[in-house]
Amino acid sequence: MDRLALKKELQEQGLIILPGFFDPQLIGQVQQAAKAIFDIQFKRFGIQGDYLTQMQSLFEHHLEEFIACGKMIQSGLVELYQLAVNPDLMALLKDLGLSHPLMCTRPVLFFNHPSLAKSEHFYKTPLHQDWTSMLASDDSVVVWLPLMDLDIAHGPVVFYPGSHKLGPLTDRIENGFAEVDFDRSSFPRVQKSMKLGDVAIFSTLLVHESGVITNDDIRWSCHFRYTNMEDPTFIENGFPHPYIYKPSQELIDKYLHKNS
Repeated sequence: MDRLALKKELQEQGLIILPGFFDPQLIGQVQQAAKAIFDIQFKRFGIQGDYLTQMQSLFEHHLEEFIACGKMIQSGLVELYQLAVNPDLMALLKDLGLSHPLMCTRPVLFFNHPSLAKSEHFYKTPLHQDWTSMLASDDSVVVWLPLMDLDIAHGPVVFYPGSHKLGPLTDRIENGFAEVDFDRSSFPRVQKSMKLGDVAIFSTLLVHESGVITNDDIRWSCHFRYTNMEDPTFIENGFPHPYIYKPSQELIDKYLHKNS
């Protein structure tokens, strides 16, 4: 499908899925780089076994280190940030209508499994829209991709094409998500198995949710969010940015005064 047709589909459906957009080897390197961060703590604590068992052990017995590994990945995994600004992806976004794309949140890498979460919303997102948490341009998008081959048992994202035309459905954020009151039967339901290298691009106003994980694999995926700096409404609104990144005084006190 040519780029003009993809742009039209994104405008009409709020969703496009592009098989084989990236080289699978490139995407596999991102997952391996993320795993390598956890491997450092596995080695420190002498944790052995298959990867899920190792992750479960770190989560159950060394939760602070488990969380810290996740923070390291989100805040600075070089391979993740390189992917987010990949030249082919930037060219695609421009062809889709984002004349001046800009990452409006940090890249996010997910490693989801029920046994690696204290509550459901940490591994299974509810029905929600992303736009409310971003306040981005009207044509802002999310780029979501698996970091492994995913079948339905991995619980890939469930999309509701056309729902973006409803506009913002909530002004509240709960547990990190702009959950919405939404009748699933009122729109088509799309959930696809995806291969390494496949990409889903969707409107930040599109209603979506996580699928159900029914196997024993960790679901590895990532997403990037882009706004359009030349969108007239975004300009008129003064480029709002709801996210706050700041250091934790509690953590600073813990490590600087741990021997006092």
